Amino acid sequence: MLHKRLLQQTLGAGLLGAMSVAGLAYAAGQVSATDRTAAEACIALGDDARIAQCMQQIAPDPPEQQRADAVLDDPATQAAMETWSRAYESAMAAHAQALAQRGDVRSLLGAMTVMPVQDAPTGDAPGVLGSQARGWFARARQLGPTDPLVAWVEVTDCHVLGCDRDAAIAGLLQVDGDNAAAHLWANGVAMESGDLRAAREHLHAAAVAPRYQPPTGEFLSLLLDARAGAPVPAMDARTSAGMQAATGTGTAADWMAMQALGQWAAIALAPMQGVSRFCGAGQAQLARDPGLRADCVALLSRLAADDSTLPYAEMATRLLIGLEPGLTGQWTPRLRQLAWWREQSLPLLAGLGGTPGTGQYARWVASDGELGAMAKLLHRAGIAAAPPADWQLPRHPR
Repeated sequence: MLHKRLLQQTLGAGLLGAMSVAGLAYAAGQVSATDRTAAEACIALGDDARIAQCMQQIAPDPPEQQRADAVLDDPATQAAMETWSRAYESAMAAHAQALAQRGDVRSLLGAMTVMPVQDAPTGDAPGVLGSQARGWFARARQLGPTDPLVAWVEVTDCHVLGCDRDAAIAGLLQVDGDNAAAHLWANGVAMESGDLRAAREHLHAAAVAPRYQPPTGEFLSLLLDARAGAPVPAMDARTSAGMQAATGTGTAADWMAMQALGQWAAIALAPMQGVSRFCGAGQAQLARDPGLRADCVALLSRLAADDSTLPYAEMATRLLIGLEPGLTGQWTPRLRQLAWWREQSLPLLAGLGGTPGTGQYARWVASDGELGAMAKLLHRAGIAAAPPADWQLPRHPR
């Protein structure tokens, strides 16, 4: 049904889903202190689907969720949402066509990103864009062969473009090779391919590169700008109620912002198994490779201090502390800050239907990074930016 598909595309399943169902339960206060042992047993199951089932048993849906489920179970609401969704996708496809007709690189990239995947003909692989959208990207690449944004889009959207991933990485390194973020992606891709030597080389390159400039803000701006002004249909009262229950967005404008955030969350993060493999505490290669520890500390310090995305900052900070106990005093305050922002922001993010609204929050993420946006969200809600001195760091953050 539509509302199930919507839930898979929302901020909850994208930006917030990366934080896990268990993390949401902790942050929202659904698990009492007496249930922490049971919650930790759930978390130990490892798989998010099993965690969700287990957490549901110890933290049943609150009344608000039960009311939302009742709205979504109404056949008339389901029918209204389906009708609106079809009209929305048709309007967005027409909007993509109009964007592409402008003919400049950014408009062509924007058209490609908002074109519904249903543009793909039956013979294409599942999830791959159709020939028209792929043609728009090809034209953008022709017009901007040295444009870093074009190269980044090809790498991050390779799965929907049906491209050669190794060739895409090589192209990115040609135009943005002095950027540690490009080598971070190359490291992850090399690890996925089983090329440990190349992965190690890219980790070193990321550690010593003159700058670290992830494309996350530019990506999100592209996704938001591409949807701006799209002549999509308004929601009637029944559709708005259903969308509010399913996604927390009750207007077409907020839904477009939510889609942009979900799309951004799906493409913004490089695969990090290479960093974990090389820089995790106790890795045997740290003893065999004399330069590895220094490279790990340099790269992780960059990631930990960057405000672009919460998952990178948290992961890097924890790896740093585990790798070098002598750095605990330096990085524990950052870890506490990140955990505090996560805990305090999640309930606010779950209710962005009011002020500042999904669109405004998305623009904050694009301009200030995810952590900067969370800081603004807490300030708007009157919540202290720093945790109280007696606030305890969660034992099992996810």
